[in-house]
Amino acid sequence: MFSNDVSLRDIQQLELKMLQFLDQICEKYNLKYYLCGGTLIGAAREKGFIPWDDDVDVMMPRKDYEWLLAHRDEIFTDKYFLYDYKIDKKENNPRRIPALCDKSMRILYSHGNVSREQYILLDIFVLDGMPKGKIRRNLHYYHFLVWHALLQLSWYDTTVNQYRADRSILEKIIIKLINSIKYRPNWDSQKLVQKENRILAKYPWECSDYVCSLLGPRKRKEILPKKYFDNTIKLKFENLMLNAPAMYHEELAHYYGDYMIPPTSKEEKELHHRIKIIK
Repeated sequence: MFSNDVSLRDIQQLELKMLQFLDQICEKYNLKYYLCGGTLIGAAREKGFIPWDDDVDVMMPRKDYEWLLAHRDEIFTDKYFLYDYKIDKKENNPRRIPALCDKSMRILYSHGNVSREQYILLDIFVLDGMPKGKIRRNLHYYHFLVWHALLQLSWYDTTVNQYRADRSILEKIIIKLINSIKYRPNWDSQKLVQKENRILAKYPWECSDYVCSLLGPRKRKEILPKKYFDNTIKLKFENLMLNAPAMYHEELAHYYGDYMIPPTSKEEKELHHRIKIIK
């Protein structure tokens, strides 16, 4: 939902300028990025935004993202800034995924039990390496999962999406159970984020056969062959030409199956966000 004087298209136009800005920065400093998620589907299927989509997503290898974060004060303008919870801790507005933020507009997100305010965002999913061998990859994944579950529990009411239609039966049962319990642990979420980050950063991208973006919503499907990202191509997105993995078809099919068929139900179209503009 949107305020009376701001439409979804207005949001998308701001996000398009953010994509253009990030693309220019990455081109200038020779940094890698790739469209991903619904933004990559939009480029492949629509040559632009999915008509109902209200956010934009990219992936960056950790080495490139960490360089960008280290130089953020030199690079970003008054309008844009790079948010990272490891540094920008805000207990009243926790957010795990790094993001490029547009300070010209604020949004109220209402997908959790407690609403939260934030700026218009371009989500940056960091790509990390994985250990060699299926058993070691599984152990690494479950090690991450334990700490991620503790983090999610520490800020459960604000960040856990109560409305996602694609959750498993087990997830729905767990969410219903937690909602029925009033107690919430008072853990230091920033320390949990730092621990989680050390786990994710353990294996270098450059030495890995498989890579991952485990903060993404697809769980084990976030583990991908590195060859998907060996080469980059340009895809049309609205009036821009933006970076995508050369093997974007294989990536999207891995995540979504036949991604060229649009969802038909309103529920499928509203998997992510319930938002209201705050001017």
